[in-house]
Amino acid sequence: MAYFDAASAEPVHPVAKAAFLAALDDGWADPIRLHREGRQAALLLDQAREQVASVLICRPDEVSFTSSGTAAAHLAVLGAVQARQSATRGPGHVVASAVEHSCVLNALASLEDKGSRVTLVGVDTDGQVNLEEFVSAAGGEGTVLACLQSANHEIGTIQPATQAAQACLAARVPLFVDAAASAGRMPLPQGWSLLAASGHKFGGPPGVGVLAVRKGVRWKAPLPSDSR
Repeated sequence: MAYFDAASAEPVHPVAKAAFLAALDDGWADPIRLHREGRQAALLLDQAREQVASVLICRPDEVSFTSSGTAAAHLAVLGAVQARQSATRGPGHVVASAVEHSCVLNALASLEDKGSRVTLVGVDTDGQVNLEEFVSAAGGEGTVLACLQSANHEIGTIQPATQAAQACLAARVPLFVDAAASAGRMPLPQGWSLLAASGHKFGGPPGVGVLAVRKGVRWKAPLPSDSR
């Protein structure tokens, strides 16, 4: 039997399975509590952040875990735009490739409904974004966020995300990279401001998304918080 849908999900890696089962035994408590069980859960959570950060090449305190890659992408896009809108006091302009994952495109559609201006940059016959057009759009007036996947989830096209990140950095525009199709499988682009990944796509358990936000990048949680 051959399995050819690993871009969507792949079997849990034995090491990930062992870590998950160990966490069920030793990491079940609330990690913000100071009792022994809580401290043990916090230790396991910190170790998980360190391991993921080593893959993403970022700081452990820049890593958060979510319920899915979709949730991570939604939080990245909505949180980055909300934070920048608060600073600029305007609806803002967002740029993305036309072949982003539907969760990103749907997040942009919701922003558009609230007054944001969205520019979708086209791709060539191989599915690669027009970098010159993308960079030009990202450098436009009022741009608060640019979005570019690292690799396409349908046909595997690798996007020029590192070059886009360099241009966005020069324009002082944060770049969100959806790395769900490439994290854990190939070197990730450099220079991103926000990044999302999904554990079950590279051997982790289902129900684990990853959101990384670089220190110094404006981001505001778009959902209500609890009182803790």
